[in-house]
Amino acid sequence: MVKKRIALISLNTKTREIPPLGLLYLGTALKARGHEVLVLHQSIRAVEEIEREIDKFMPDLVGQSVFTGYENANNIALSRRLKTKGYRIVWGNAHATLLPEAVLGEASIDFVVLGEGEETLAELAETLDQPDNYGRIKSLGYKDNGGRIIINERRDFMDIKDWVIDWSLVNVEEYLVPYFSNRFERTLAITTSRGCPYNCQFCYNLVFNKRRWRATSAEAIIANLKPLIERYRIQAIRFLDDNFFVDRARAFRIIEGLGIPYMAESRVEYVSKDFVDRLARTGCQEIMFGFESGVDRILKDVVDKGSLAKDIERTFESFKGSGVMVTGSFIFGLPTETKEEFKESMRFIVKLLSINGHSGFSAGWFLPYPGTGLFERAKELGFKPPETIEAWDTFDRWRDNYDMPWLAWDATAARKYTRRTIQLLALAYKRNLPFLKKILIFRLEHVFYFLPLDLMLLGYLRDHYMFYRGDNKLLQMLKKGLMGMAARTDAKRAS
Repeated sequence: MVKKRIALISLNTKTREIPPLGLLYLGTALKARGHEVLVLHQSIRAVEEIEREIDKFMPDLVGQSVFTGYENANNIALSRRLKTKGYRIVWGNAHATLLPEAVLGEASIDFVVLGEGEETLAELAETLDQPDNYGRIKSLGYKDNGGRIIINERRDFMDIKDWVIDWSLVNVEEYLVPYFSNRFERTLAITTSRGCPYNCQFCYNLVFNKRRWRATSAEAIIANLKPLIERYRIQAIRFLDDNFFVDRARAFRIIEGLGIPYMAESRVEYVSKDFVDRLARTGCQEIMFGFESGVDRILKDVVDKGSLAKDIERTFESFKGSGVMVTGSFIFGLPTETKEEFKESMRFIVKLLSINGHSGFSAGWFLPYPGTGLFERAKELGFKPPETIEAWDTFDRWRDNYDMPWLAWDATAARKYTRRTIQLLALAYKRNLPFLKKILIFRLEHVFYFLPLDLMLLGYLRDHYMFYRGDNKLLQMLKKGLMGMAARTDAKRAS
């Protein structure tokens, strides 16, 4: 077998917050079969640097990891530049899996990998110079000699019980970042499982992982990470699994085996007093749940979440006083959501903060992933899927100018300011700042964003207050002032 040189690329605007975990799993599989691998995880502003690295490495195949709605245009531009130099290009990750024909319709892209790519990419590398064998590679899409697009049948999911990352493929030091208000300066983000068994109708997992949840054994994860923790003095772990606690016994074996503080994601159905107590005992700093909405109709009839608003409230109550921060993920602008239901969710968030102020929220707008139930519902309500790969960039759910034609109400102001207001309100509850609470609650509950100078200023201060590291004296004074306001409020209440 002829060994190949494979370059794997991930473009990202925040290159050092999370390692390119997908590429690392792919690179591990390729390296294990004797291929030479280069992992490039670069900012979108470093295209020329990427080209220089590619030209220096001279790969037989260039792989790009592309997620729907994020950097699609920049990835296409990079593919085209590399194609002019004669490189063969393969795309993988969610976008190639959800829209393989559309991706292969782009002249610069030679192959797509559907779903998890370790085995498919390795087989492609080994038969790269044998086009007659492409048809035998499951989960591969390609173009034949006549330019006809061919999508092979999907392969079965691989057994990942013993599957771990070869961390030598990247400089781990670059991915040790502050987290949780900088309490832990050296935090590493990882995954230990794939997929989720639930049926949320907005989720790409419905297509990508087909509701299958699979996990690496606790023993393999501990053996892989323990030396890494010791070598790099890692202070905390962020588990980015879509649902880390599907197998609670396994999850706690990992947690207790690693023995350092951590953050993870779960579901409200798993919450009990024993669960919360064990999280607290084992050093959980933050637990994240997908709440999605505060409206029962949305949760039940639109999302098919499997939980209701009362379950979310119970979760907030359960964690009160535990020392574990609760973070809830909300999705706004779901198909058929009315403006009044949107306001109801805003009131619900305020209610949750009043129950337990040691909490935070991740709030984004609905993104219609092809193949999901809500993708079809959005189309019925006026959504027209983009005709080009580049146009999918307009469906970045974190952007302020995100257009949602499936909504029957004008969400322009809400789209622009809601996320920031929620984040600021959560901070005001954490720091016990009543005056800010009143202003922000009024804006949030009434969707009132006229002259939002307060939001702009407070947002700037929050970003620096929460994430800034250094000795800038002005910012240190601002921090001190905020803490002083909270202390004075506490003193007045005590008196």
